[in-house]
Amino acid sequence: MPGEYRARISVGSGGRGTRRSFEVLDAGRPPSGQTMRELRRLHAAAVTVVTTATDEGLRGVTVSAFCIVSLEPPIVLICLDRGGEAVQAISASGRFAVSVLSDSQEFLAEQFAGRAPLVNPRFQGVRHRLGKTGCPILEDCLAWFDCVLETTLPAGDHVVLLGSVVQAGYGTGARPLLYFDGAYRELEID
Repeated sequence: MPGEYRARISVGSGGRGTRRSFEVLDAGRPPSGQTMRELRRLHAAAVTVVTTATDEGLRGVTVSAFCIVSLEPPIVLICLDRGGEAVQAISASGRFAVSVLSDSQEFLAEQFAGRAPLVNPRFQGVRHRLGKTGCPILEDCLAWFDCVLETTLPAGDHVVLLGSVVQAGYGTGARPLLYFDGAYRELEID
């Protein structure tokens, strides 16, 4: 079939890579927070940076909880830590952009996750452009979505934010940056 390809996640030595037997965790009660953390590690997800523009400058945070909720009308969903600054910044500004990172942007993922030198409010040193809403869109990403905040919903220790997409497009990246089993991964495409 034209356009057919095979994809494989590179796990390497950093991943657990062991076969597990079927088992029930925390038997007889809902799973604990620790169990949920461990199981969440096994959900391979695209790495994104969610950005917004505030009166204090530009802000961004690395997020793996992102999905497209609706095609028509175009709506996306992100989940953010309830206590994080990003929720307050996006709620105040009423807008956000999502950049789906390419495999060449691991350092940016680390910066926006707070595990590398932080990005300043002018995003100096970060290649970006402003979208229709004024939110930064990272250059060299795979895809991007520029959104107006529609709804915020409390969800335990996180907040779910739904955004109406006002503009979207492709970046120049070729392969996605994935997060799986506690580490960044690359997708090998044959």
